[in-house]
This record gives sequence, structure tokens and C-alpha cells, in this order.
Amino acid sequence: MELKLESVTHRYSDVDVLRDISLEIPSGRITCIVGPSGCGKSTLLRLLGGLEKPVQGAVRQLGQPPIGCLNALTYIFQDFALLPWRTLEGNVALVLEDHNLPDQAKVIADVLARTRLTDFAGALPKQLSGGMKQRVAIARALAVNPAVMLMDEPLSALDSQTRELLMDDLVALWTRTPFTAVYVTHNLAEAVRLGHRIVVLSRRPGEVREIVEIDIPLEDRAYGDPALEAQQKHLWGLMRDEAAAADAELMDV
Repeated sequence: MELKLESVTHRYSDVDVLRDISLEIPSGRITCIVGPSGCGKSTLLRLLGGLEKPVQGAVRQLGQPPIGCLNALTYIFQDFALLPWRTLEGNVALVLEDHNLPDQAKVIADVLARTRLTDFAGALPKQLSGGMKQRVAIARALAVNPAVMLMDEPLSALDSQTRELLMDDLVALWTRTPFTAVYVTHNLAEAVRLGHRIVVLSRRPGEVREIVEIDIPLEDRAYGDPALEAQQKHLWGLMRDEAAAADAELMDV
């Protein structure tokens, strides 16, 4: 399944947040969204997920969800959103409980194995590191076999070392079974490491300034790769002046 935005404009009261966004989210690829602070990245994700409706334009779902899909559009947030009184396994099971799956235990075991969490199935969230908590959130998303994962700065709360390890995990997951994702981030190193395509938004009201395609296979991308560093510099060159202007605007508010 693909998502498509057609001339989408959105505002809150008299504040224009997004303006005339036309964008396709291709199936089986990770699309990263970057841009200055306050440019509407998270708002765009909410529109794609149907949590809000644009004041102008349309958001369309094209094609059919994959076989066995229980929830076509699934979010992964930066704050993990785990229930503290449930075990790791119980948090994953939560999204399956209303579906009466005969093989629920098998699904849970599979996603725990894919995210390397099998040995911690009985642990409570308070016993887990930040990186492991986010892996639980990823496992929970995978359990419903979504058509599109909507990821709102999922690694921003983690330290740099843990962030690198989680990026490796996401690459391994995608390489094993390609999935469709929209990945919002302020971290350009994450964007060039994980994104097949990177959508650069202007400062508010956010407009598509450029779409950068990265053809290097995910599994071949590595920290310090000169080609990725060049892409990162290009992205920063597109954003630098507008990021400074956006920060100045936020200080004036």
C-alpha cells in the first residue's frame, strides 16, 4: 500500500503549518522527513495517519494492505508508550487482544525473535534500557503487520551509542522483510542512514523544498561513509539558513 498527499495545506487557527504539499510514499521503502524546527513534520505524519484532516487537499491510500495486516497505519513514538504494569510480552500482546488470533503466541514469539528480545519476554519496562524499550515498541508495531509504519522521531530520546545500535536493528529488520515507513527526524545522520528518500521541508509553513534519493543499499551504509557524509552536508546546506530563521521566529513567539 502507498500513501499520497495531494496539494495538502493545513493550519491551526490563523497559523499556516503546511502549504501545498504533494508527495508520494512508495511501498517497501523508508521515506524520511526532515526540516527546521516547527516546519510541520509531526503534523504531516498525523495527516498521513488520519489523526487529523487537512484543511485543503487530500491524503489517499493506494492499493491494498498486506495479507494478514491487522492495522494498516501504525505509529512508533519517541516516548515508547509502554504500559508499565505489563511485561514486555504483555505490551506486545496488547495490540493483538481484540483480534482473536489463533496463533497469537506464535506472532509474539516471532516479533520478539526478530527484535532480539526473546530472553526478556517476562521483564517489566522499568527493567529495560531506553534502547530495549524502543525495540519493544518496534516489536509491537510489527506484530500487527502494518502497511505503513509512521515513526515520529523514534530515536531522539536515546544516547548516541544506543541510537547507532537501533539504526542497525532497523536496517536488519528492513533487509530481512522490507517494510514501508515514514520516518520523521531532526537528525540528518539518521536520515541518510535509514532513508531511501529524504523529503526536505522549508520553514513554516512547510513546503517541499527538495526530495533527495539515496541509492546506496541500506545494508551497505556505514558510519563515516564519505558518500553519506556528502549527502548529509547537502541536506544541511538546504536547511541551514531556514533553520536559523525558524529558531529566531520561535524565540520571538
